[in-house]
Amino acid sequence: MKSVELKTVYLLVLSGNHDHAELTLKLLFPEFQVKNIPKATLRQAGGVRGAIRVLRGMRGRALVFYVDTLADINEPIGLSLLGVFHRCQETIIIDSHGVKRRVSRDASLAKIPIAAVCVCLDALTVVGVWLYLRLFGWLFRNPQPILPEGKTDLDVAYLYPFPLQRTVPGGEMSFLKGTLSGIQEAGGRCEVFSGCSLPVEGYPVHVIPSRRQYFLWRESLCLSYNFRFVWEVAKRLRHRKPRMLYQRHGRFVFAGVMLSRILRVPLFLEYQNSELWRAQNWEPAHFLFLLRICEELSLDGTTRGVALSDVLREELLERGMASDQIVLTPAAVDPRKFSPGCGRDDVRGEFGFRPEHVVMGFVGSFSYWHGIPVIEEAVKRLLGTEEERREHSNLRFLLVGEGILRQPLKQSLDDAGCGSFVTFTISHERVRDILDAADILLSPHVPLQGGQRFFGSPSKLFEYMAMAKPIVASDLEQLSAVLSHMQTAWLIPPEDDAALAKAILHLAHDPQLRQVLGNNARATVLSHHTWKLNAFRLLSKSISTTVPTTPVGMSMTSY
Repeated sequence: MKSVELKTVYLLVLSGNHDHAELTLKLLFPEFQVKNIPKATLRQAGGVRGAIRVLRGMRGRALVFYVDTLADINEPIGLSLLGVFHRCQETIIIDSHGVKRRVSRDASLAKIPIAAVCVCLDALTVVGVWLYLRLFGWLFRNPQPILPEGKTDLDVAYLYPFPLQRTVPGGEMSFLKGTLSGIQEAGGRCEVFSGCSLPVEGYPVHVIPSRRQYFLWRESLCLSYNFRFVWEVAKRLRHRKPRMLYQRHGRFVFAGVMLSRILRVPLFLEYQNSELWRAQNWEPAHFLFLLRICEELSLDGTTRGVALSDVLREELLERGMASDQIVLTPAAVDPRKFSPGCGRDDVRGEFGFRPEHVVMGFVGSFSYWHGIPVIEEAVKRLLGTEEERREHSNLRFLLVGEGILRQPLKQSLDDAGCGSFVTFTISHERVRDILDAADILLSPHVPLQGGQRFFGSPSKLFEYMAMAKPIVASDLEQLSAVLSHMQTAWLIPPEDDAALAKAILHLAHDPQLRQVLGNNARATVLSHHTWKLNAFRLLSKSISTTVPTTPVGMSMTSY
């Protein structure tokens, strides 16, 4: 048993492509068994003691952390210190470019004095921030009013105070880039102030990196970074008056409300979810008492709450925000970029789809609330037996994205004999072309755990609609508020894989209905859900005189 354990290599993918990580390890350790450790294992182990118990159970050749780039490591000292607790011969950190960093057990032990210093600094940060927020909240709890009409130097100062954020393609980056592109198209003057590099064009981006090197917990770094961000942004805006500060609500962030008081400029807070709820249910965090204070302070000091869905709007109302303080701006799309006929033939040829194949497309995170288990069971219903595979030989599935359920889904479908009908790919740069290659698009979102209402505003939903393709979506919250059954989509009960399979079969054999649903969906998104229209709604709430609420000669329902 001991010799078997020594032939094991443990893999924990922190960021990047899971398939590439496994391939890299098999090349590096060809004779060793690779055991995957889910990313959330250590955080969900039940505190420090639980994480240590998990590490003590690892006996093998190495514990390998895989990252897209070494710059993605947010807790470098803590990561190196893990070598003290696990029972593998060494800790290896490797990235997608093949760069390796080996940390022996002796090297991990040598990090203990530095870690002790970091613990003291983190403790001082937590206590100091707690005292500061208590005083700040007592003195400056009310939000800044909207500025009176008059000349301003900027319409929007866009704040992104997240020094550890990985700007990978996905819903968050789509919303950020879409919001900025909409403001630009509407003629708004904007500058971006960010804690990390951002893949945006059209506006100046002022990057304010964190300079702090010694910390054990990333939460401590995020807390202290607020002060550096506020100091730098305040210096750059002290002689330039923006009409609004726009910030996405984030974990342990209170920079926006501080700058709002210092500069006497209203704060527009983009509210995608409660970070406290997220920490309690999805992504555990340390210092929840501080997270609660940061969130309450931010909401209390917000002039306008920018809610992405009706559910989030209702949540803001329950938390004390007045109805006229809330701007409802769901996700949207640029219909010039996402339009039919942009890459269908090339992509279908690349993946070996023939003209007679009806391709079901899915783009998104392979996670529970995106309905991955529903897709899995629907595929098995359609293609689970040899007879079904012969009968439905024209069906193909093209699944795009990554996440914790990707590998289990792929393995399950291979085991069920459906693997040859399903193509997996990760191609964020070609999402538009891949959507164009599909005949039917899937969005089977499921309710959230614990009775929480589905509060999301999926960017992909509006990208689907813009491609003029039929959509099969869950009859759930914003999805059913945006889509209409048998008019712009085929809606199914959430978590009903039988209904998903039935909808796929019906649409696969009815090209006329596919065309009607697709055309209606694109017409709807053009009229109501473009980033440009979102920008007009947002800017109108700032009573901007430099950017009209509606441009001359253009109605709010035209593009």
